[in-house]
Amino acid sequence: MIRAALPEDADLLGALAFRSKAHWGYTREFMEACRAELSISPAYVAQHPTFVLLRGDEPLGFYTLEALSSIEVELGHLFVEPAEIGRGVGRALLAHAREEARARGYRVLVIQGDPNAAPFYEACGARRVGEKPSASIPGRLLPLFELDLSR
Repeated sequence: MIRAALPEDADLLGALAFRSKAHWGYTREFMEACRAELSISPAYVAQHPTFVLLRGDEPLGFYTLEALSSIEVELGHLFVEPAEIGRGVGRALLAHAREEARARGYRVLVIQGDPNAAPFYEACGARRVGEKPSASIPGRLLPLFELDLSR
């Protein structure tokens, strides 16, 4: 089941994001540099469409949308519990994000992904359009993708 997240879910989602990012074997120093970017506040959840995939009461993953313009929206976060990576949770969340963005009138979903997630986004039909500097690690470039929502 996918439901809208509530502001009181924020700490839980931030912790999930941190565990998910750490799954890729990054160093402790790298993860600490990313901590602020991975944190989710109640105000953020209240201001941005945020959805969580649950099994019973257990959150398995979540995503957020951040408006860039009247036609473009960015996938602000998409994180999956490490034990669930590769089991369809990310694909279900991305499909929901596409439909949610489309229903809100957006035509393009912009994705700044972790390099380890690039094959996932490409397999889901995203087109790589360039790179974007990391907000956490100076000099690090992250792959940038777009999904056409008209299809």
